[in-house]
Amino acid sequence: MTSDIWESKYLDAYGKVLLNCDIYLAVRDFHIDAMRQCEIVLDSGSGTGNVTRELLIQGKFVHAVDKSKKALQILEDKCKDYKERLKIYKINAEKLPFADETFNGITSMFVLNFVDDFEAYLREHYRVLRENSIFAISARQSAEKTELFLQSYEYSLRKRGLLPQLEREMEIIRNGNLGEVRTAIKNLYSSATIEELLRDIGFVEVKEFPNPYFGERYSLVARK
Repeated sequence: MTSDIWESKYLDAYGKVLLNCDIYLAVRDFHIDAMRQCEIVLDSGSGTGNVTRELLIQGKFVHAVDKSKKALQILEDKCKDYKERLKIYKINAEKLPFADETFNGITSMFVLNFVDDFEAYLREHYRVLRENSIFAISARQSAEKTELFLQSYEYSLRKRGLLPQLEREMEIIRNGNLGEVRTAIKNLYSSATIEELLRDIGFVEVKEFPNPYFGERYSLVARK
């Protein structure tokens, strides 16, 4: 990700808003559940650590990878109680500094659309995944339902009685998703296209799971 939005106030608002939004939490929990049998996990495009922290709480060893310095600073602070089982890398996830078959689980939540070469990204993750291990991925396949999921975020905040105190942060998230976040998108491919590519790379048992983002996003699990 190269957009300045990843180093801006957007990331400060991100956790405050999304960790109180039902549809976001449903996808986060999908990724956590997909890693339930995994011990050594790569959180690829870890962002501010919302998935990383939950995996650490479960006792897993996590390698968190992201290109955003600010996101990783937030992650490090958020996960400071688990630092003995956490390694953090500020790198481009299209070229990973890990040996073949390092991980028995990889999770990639809302990252694929922002990489320069999505096919290279998927192939590299196949390389570092052990045999019979799991790759969980969620991504966008369109940018046409943004207003619907933003309304859902607002509904969740209102339901929790948090909208008044997080109104400014919600506005940052709204403006970001309608502006710079959308501009930063490098690719939009359907879940069917990604499923086919995963199989071509060598993944098996590729399966799509329900995703609550109004058809705009998808969630997949594949096995190496």
